[in-house]
Amino acid sequence: MINDRLLVKLCQMYYEQDKSQKEISEALGISRAQISRLLKKAREENIVTIQINDPSVSETSLEKALIKRYGLTDAVVINTAGIAMAQQLEEFGRLAGPRLDHYIKDRDIVGIMSGRTISQLIQGIGSFPRKNLKILPLVGGIGSRNSSWQANSIAEVFASKTNSTSYTLNAPSVLQSEAARDLMVNEPEISSLLKMGTVCDVSIVGIGAAAVGSSNVIAGALTQEDIEKLKQIGAVGSICISYYDHAGKLLHPEIESRMIGQTIDSISNSKVIAVAIGEEKIIAIDTALKNGYVDVFITNVETAQHIIDQENEEEPR
Repeated sequence: MINDRLLVKLCQMYYEQDKSQKEISEALGISRAQISRLLKKAREENIVTIQINDPSVSETSLEKALIKRYGLTDAVVINTAGIAMAQQLEEFGRLAGPRLDHYIKDRDIVGIMSGRTISQLIQGIGSFPRKNLKILPLVGGIGSRNSSWQANSIAEVFASKTNSTSYTLNAPSVLQSEAARDLMVNEPEISSLLKMGTVCDVSIVGIGAAAVGSSNVIAGALTQEDIEKLKQIGAVGSICISYYDHAGKLLHPEIESRMIGQTIDSISNSKVIAVAIGEEKIIAIDTALKNGYVDVFITNVETAQHIIDQENEEEPR
């Protein structure tokens, strides 16, 4: 008969003194099979409790909260606390980039958006070779400035890091008229690439706010006047070339008829990985996640906390 004092001694030898079951067996004259049963008994009776000290506990808890709140497939929260704003995007990309490895498998067709955050994300992935990947831009060029933010450039960098094939969408994201847009999308090379974008296995997208500080405006694709028109019809955010209001309703503004790229609907059959940070994007992010536009969300601690806090404030007491 094993009494509690002997059970405690056995546990101290195993957990505190780091002795093997073989060593305990020889010291106490108990079989190894019995030791295994007794260790289980000690846990069941709370003589021994096991605590996992997660060094990323705040990130992990925020990830769980986001998954639960929005029904996401997964969430990744990166800690960029204490990093100066000028270096924050670069640090975010360096830490978040390697996490993409989990979501992309051999022979996937991977569509990718333009933007500052996605550019840094792909710069940070290091290398994870895949067999027969196809990397293609989901939108046309977003202007003549900051070429490293262009989806074509990002796709090329991504392909080089994954030892895969990239494609180029030789078209701007916004044209002056719907007629000009229609002529361009009917070009065989552009048309075939746009069709390929609708059958992506994975789509890596940004979540944009309808604001003058957006990548589209800074790069020269959209004007301040365009942003004002979008705000007038209630636009709060965008994914690819789609704009949506506070309720998540797709708006189909006039500018969309002049844009070249995928819509939220055309990538809906893929695994949509959205990447976004920044307090100015909270409403756009919250709305996109609530409406099921995103499967996997990658962000930083500060942004995730703002989202959770906002949602808690809105819940009825």
